[in-house]
Amino acid sequence: MKHNPFTSKTYQETWLKYFAKQKTNKRFQCLENLSFIKHRFLPYYINAGKNMTNGITYSVNPSKIDLKNHGVVIYDVPDYCDTSSTSKNESLKIRKVAQYKGFLADLSQVDSFEDYLQNTLNAKSRNKFRSTLKKFENCFDVTYKYYYGAIDKEDYHIMMTDFKNLVENRYGDLKIDTSLIREWPFYEELVYKMLHEKKAMIISINVAGKPISMSLGFLSETALVGAVKAFDTNYYKFNVGHIEISKFIEWCIAYNKRILDFSKGEYEYKTKWTNTKYLYNCHVVYNNSSVTSRIIGFLLVKYFDLKQYLRDKKINLLVAKARFALKNIGTSKQQKLPFKIQSIQGEITSSDYQLTSLDEEVRHYPFLKRIVMDGLYQKPESYSNIKLFKSTDSIGGKPSFVVMGSKSKYLITIF
Repeated sequence: MKHNPFTSKTYQETWLKYFAKQKTNKRFQCLENLSFIKHRFLPYYINAGKNMTNGITYSVNPSKIDLKNHGVVIYDVPDYCDTSSTSKNESLKIRKVAQYKGFLADLSQVDSFEDYLQNTLNAKSRNKFRSTLKKFENCFDVTYKYYYGAIDKEDYHIMMTDFKNLVENRYGDLKIDTSLIREWPFYEELVYKMLHEKKAMIISINVAGKPISMSLGFLSETALVGAVKAFDTNYYKFNVGHIEISKFIEWCIAYNKRILDFSKGEYEYKTKWTNTKYLYNCHVVYNNSSVTSRIIGFLLVKYFDLKQYLRDKKINLLVAKARFALKNIGTSKQQKLPFKIQSIQGEITSSDYQLTSLDEEVRHYPFLKRIVMDGLYQKPESYSNIKLFKSTDSIGGKPSFVVMGSKSKYLITIF
């Protein structure tokens, strides 16, 4: 990866500032382009960025083996751009431990998004994508915003606040603990700098000016690498994640980026939209002429083998869910209320229902928005046509609602 954003001076210095306070960073002459910090307790070094990057690349200088008795860990090296050849120097050993599957879209053979769509998705998937995109853009006041290059500081703060809210809500829906929120100050400082350097970009899909899906990507000379993404699940039926991918592909082709790297993790949307698979490896580097260094290297390889075994068994997901549950013990939770949806024929009695606002009612009944959005997907029309009425008399203390548009009318009864 030429001009890797994760080995740039800006990325490494910002990461060291937030995650290696009071630690001295070190460079090894035999491992070019990388900075390292010593593990807090154990006798080995970790690359700056650790496992927060989305693809580290480096080169080896076999004429300068200066590891001595140390061991080194380099996280997340994608095998499709691995240039860590050790030449013929037997003193420097690099053991590669497979950690994650990666997926990318190779755009080098296409000239437009339509070309890529035709070459990658089957006819059924293409038709579904086009149909859903048309529904989405017809139902809502949609705009696509790209942040790339210089940005006003105040506008940037507003944008990143919106992004953080989407991340918090998304992982809250999944009931998974994420380190992203704790790391957000790092991203706020880093991304501002890298946007100005044109080494990062953010795409935002807005409905009525409000972001409902946002993604951050980092840029090398020829690639865009996805890093953080989140969307409002109320728009789930409209496949906004897939729409966002299409906009990324269009942007990459327009800016001559030949690779759109979806990074770590295996998800349905990645397997559908990508045409190349690869592996992320953890590189354990040690000095073969030192007994101490060999032992450290051996133990590190076994450790990362074990981590991958547990990951294959999805233990990491169970741990993330357990952490979320523990962190939220004692917090107030929105009660999930049972409800029933019935179609309505004829008119409603004005004395029984009064006009209300969906934005107001979702504060108390957040599931209402998902119901309305799913209804729009089934019977598309402009969201501006939709009116919400609330019953003037409640049953058991809970109101009922009527959703009325030009193409549909239905009653939501809450029990």
